Amino acid sequence: MTRTAAPESVAAAPRPYPSMAADTAILAGRHLRLMSRRPASIMGAIVLPLVFATMFYVVFGTVVERRIGGDYGQYLLPAVLLQAMLFTAMSAAILSVEDVTGGMIRRLRSMAVSPVAPVLGLVGAELSRALLTIAVLLPAGAVMGFRLGGGVLGSVGFVLIALLFAAVTCTGFIAIGFAVGKVDSVQVITNVIFFPFLLVSNAFTPTEAFPGWLQGFVANQPLSRTAAALRALADPDAAVAEPVTIALLWLIGGFVLCVALAARTYRRSL
Repeated sequence: MTRTAAPESVAAAPRPYPSMAADTAILAGRHLRLMSRRPASIMGAIVLPLVFATMFYVVFGTVVERRIGGDYGQYLLPAVLLQAMLFTAMSAAILSVEDVTGGMIRRLRSMAVSPVAPVLGLVGAELSRALLTIAVLLPAGAVMGFRLGGGVLGSVGFVLIALLFAAVTCTGFIAIGFAVGKVDSVQVITNVIFFPFLLVSNAFTPTEAFPGWLQGFVANQPLSRTAAALRALADPDAAVAEPVTIALLWLIGGFVLCVALAARTYRRSL
């Protein structure tokens, strides 16, 4: 028996190949539009960092200046900036859960969409919030005595490392959001990560102020290393090669790992 070829009109259409760049751009635009309809989200990126910067400067300024022997404003601004990037990451985690519970992820998974595009699209949108925070904090820090003294390259590096830290933490928290899929649970988990990670670091307090048995961890954990890189880039007399290299190794490695985890949890989310 001879087989008859199927007519071209009923032949199966070729499956379109996903484009990571195009899919990421489209999804980032979607998240930006959603953010624009949430004034509280934008205000949080502006007001909270200013409140924390003022509180820490007023409450701890004199005490810490005695220990570090320098201007606390110069020491404080990188810490508040990294704290604000963690707040941005927590926002990304909540938005990722909303996409899961609202059916958006299920819909995307039924389409020819790159598996990393939902992650990178949300991260890209959150980085716009991070840029807004940086634009607000730098002038406020100048009032408290902070200066970007590392020249043009140092200033650009300062901003880029802060944004890279935001990208890493956002991606990691998005992975948690996709895996957990419940707003309440995600808020608990991210807070459990957020507060020890921030407080057991030299962001707000010098390493020497911690107990001796804890100082090794405090000095070498990723947030402390990133804070050290930011402070070196802002200091005209500091050697930047070592702190920046160590911070970049932490951040680039963390970003690759977190993207892989987020893409995996995206594929397995409900």
